[in-house]
Amino acid sequence: MRAAASFDGSGGFAATELNAALEPARVMFRELLIERIMAFEAYRRLAEQSEHPQVEMVRIADIAHKIAGVGGTLGFAKAGALAGDLDRSITENPAKFAESGYLQRVADPLLEALLVEMEALLDD
Repeated sequence: MRAAASFDGSGGFAATELNAALEPARVMFRELLIERIMAFEAYRRLAEQSEHPQVEMVRIADIAHKIAGVGGTLGFAKAGALAGDLDRSITENPAKFAESGYLQRVADPLLEALLVEMEALLDD
């Protein structure tokens, strides 16, 4: 039989129980950081070398979207917000990548900020 969940007085689970329940997902998030950093860097290099970087940028947006979706929930708010900004910079107007310099002016600085944050999370 399962023990009754404790509540924090506001009708929600106690913070310690919620943290404990989310810990396996946090561990998995951190374990995926290196793989995702490497994928971001590989797709960025391919996009920089391509005359039509849209395919690589969609792949970058897909990874960023995943990070944005769970980052905040798991307590990685800054990574989640940066990933969301990157995702939107790519998906809101994919035709922009046909413009000369868009990758360097807009998406690359957002990607670099996200990479720095992800690397900082590895150091925690």
